[in-house]
Amino acid sequence: MAKYIWYSGATDITGKALEEALGLTGTKTRPRNLSAGDIVIGWGAKTSENVNLVGTVLNHPNKIRDNRDKFKSLGIMKSNRDLAENVATFCAANRIVRELDSGNMVLPLVGRTKFHQGGKGFWLCLTRQHVDKAISDGAQYFQAYIDIQDEYRIHVAFGAAIYAVKKIENPTEAGWIAQRKEKVLDYASKNNVDLTDATVDYVLGILVKEAALPDRIVRSNKRGWKFSSVTLNNLSAPLKNAAIKSVEVSGLDFGAVDCAISSNGLPFIIEINSGPGLQGTALQKYIESLTAKITELERPVRANPVRRAAVAAGGAVRRAVGANRAAPADPEAGAVGVARIMQNVRTDAEAQAVIAALIDGRI
Repeated sequence: MAKYIWYSGATDITGKALEEALGLTGTKTRPRNLSAGDIVIGWGAKTSENVNLVGTVLNHPNKIRDNRDKFKSLGIMKSNRDLAENVATFCAANRIVRELDSGNMVLPLVGRTKFHQGGKGFWLCLTRQHVDKAISDGAQYFQAYIDIQDEYRIHVAFGAAIYAVKKIENPTEAGWIAQRKEKVLDYASKNNVDLTDATVDYVLGILVKEAALPDRIVRSNKRGWKFSSVTLNNLSAPLKNAAIKSVEVSGLDFGAVDCAISSNGLPFIIEINSGPGLQGTALQKYIESLTAKITELERPVRANPVRRAAVAAGGAVRRAVGANRAAPADPEAGAVGVARIMQNVRTDAEAQAVIAALIDGRI
């Protein structure tokens, strides 16, 4: 069994850290010559078109590509009944004038590009004139402005929240310089550029004088904010549940969900990062979650009681109903399918539905 982690140039620092910790083969391109038992982990993998991958794929690159298009991602989440109220209203730039005229959208609005990152591609629009200017500057869609009380990043893996941080003010010049310096040195190292500490400190010391810290609109580390860990039990249950649901609805297995509580106490999902930069405790949480999932996938059928039960149930069903359809060519594949269904059963009603499907041969 071969195990790969497919990352991009923007996600390779953490990707390589996971590669080493998990004993994976790292790549920035599509893994070749895959077999049925292989495992591929997508960590912000980039692909311009659909790819078909053999084996088990965690965070499929096709879903990562969908998520990278923030406009498309919002549409996927907004269309889900359980998540619709947690996504602020939005529309494409070519419809915004009609939506404003009809009252479906109201000012203030935030203009964005479909593939925005961080604080880039952001226009706060207080007037119609601002909207027009944003479109001429490149805004591709608009979303209702969220009056944020608290902003969080909740890390979700395989249906559970595993770690969370809250954005807090980091308004001191020293704090701003320290955060920016780390990023600058990372960029320089990746591009083989030699920079001395004195040079970096001098330039950042000039730039910090031009920054208004903290920025009350865009809460990024470039604008006077930083992450501080929070206890999962102290998170709002509706916010945590919405974060978990957003990853599921997006077809991802894991991701860092940027989300917020509005000034009137409502939970909102902002976006999902499929290859977040990690260090410290956050990195360790992903290592633990991915290790557990890989171990589960590598475990033989006889050592997995859920899969064993699924195999036994499938055989019993065929005998009981005298099924005349051919058994699957790969019994293990059928067992895995049933096991995955059973692992996602959350209520007695769902369990009864699965059992009924087994009995009448639909599974």
